Amino acid sequence: VKEENLMKEIYERRSIRKYTEQEISDEDMQKILKAGMNAPSAHNLKPYDLIVVRNKETLKKLADCCIYSHMLNEANAAIVVCSSADDEKTPYWEADCGAVTENILLEATSLGIGTCWLGGYPDLEKTGMEKKILGVPENYQIFCVISMGYPAETRKVNDNYYEEKVHYEKF
Repeated sequence: VKEENLMKEIYERRSIRKYTEQEISDEDMQKILKAGMNAPSAHNLKPYDLIVVRNKETLKKLADCCIYSHMLNEANAAIVVCSSADDEKTPYWEADCGAVTENILLEATSLGIGTCWLGGYPDLEKTGMEKKILGVPENYQIFCVISMGYPAETRKVNDNYYEEKVHYEKF
């Protein structure tokens, strides 16, 4: 039964850009953060930090960093995934942050919360503005911002499978 639930969340996860005003409870936010932190991590280094943003003024400032981040104006919250991004000590930090992000998206979906993954790194101009707004240390990189809220839109469920992208044994 658990496997069926996971597949449901994988297929139902969509980028949601319109949100209601309903607040995300602290309990649900904790579940989402915990799911993110249970992602796999190379050498179990867990080279990430998560910033929860609920302040509407801060969300609006983050929205102004990029034309594609407009949904933060309506978002109830955001989670910013960042890393000390030391390519020598943690060379797989981008993959680790991607896994954290995907777990966050799936858990939010399971709770009925809509999300949109807003790319960050390697756009250093955009992430530089975000770092300044959030007080992120200079030696850190912002991997992404995840806008969050209860959906005010419905998106068609995914059923993607592309046979031409599958190769067996060799390319």
